[in-house]
Amino acid sequence: MKLRDRYRQLQDPAVVKAMVLRSVYASMALENQTVSMERLEALYAQTDSQPPASPAGGAAR
Repeated sequence: MKLRDRYRQLQDPAVVKAMVLRSVYASMALENQTVSMERLEALYAQTDSQPPASPAGGAAR
């Protein structure tokens, strides 16, 4: 069973985005490197437009 099948909420992009943003924000705050949520949202938005990375050391299949 895949993780997405077991936890249906992971199929909702808004839920995944919220989880990622909270995790990054909290991790940065723990190291006294606070970043605004607006900046994190902008960085997250940039990841949507990036093409997937090809495997290291090999050609795309």
